[in-house]
Amino acid sequence: MKLKNYIEIAVCIITNDRNELLTVRKTGSTYYQLPGGKLEPQESAMATLLRELREELNLEFEESDFRLVKIHEADAVNERGMRVRGHVFRCARPIPMSLSANAELEEVRWVGPEEVDAVKLANLLRQVAIPEWLRH
Repeated sequence: MKLKNYIEIAVCIITNDRNELLTVRKTGSTYYQLPGGKLEPQESAMATLLRELREELNLEFEESDFRLVKIHEADAVNERGMRVRGHVFRCARPIPMSLSANAELEEVRWVGPEEVDAVKLANLLRQVAIPEWLRH
């Protein structure tokens, strides 16, 4: 069900072998966020996540590579007056550090625990992903 003023998204916590968190910045945005994107009509959160990772980062995954961490609502950072309802997944395995931005992404950035306060992060990333990532 689509709610007014809500954007339904699927995003994921992905780390590398140095336990750095993968963040992305969309073209025209100053905020770093989790990789993923908006659900298309009739598309599941998992299907969205797999599609977005393929389109934006050329990464191929299986559903079994992810577990749902939480569904969380937060203020959107790039769409004024909107909220996101994020299906936040965690990837079960680290991925290679060398990635390039595709589609609407301008930048890919690995963030270490010591950098969290110095980087402009989207609300969903700061409220859900950072605590989940640092717990493990």
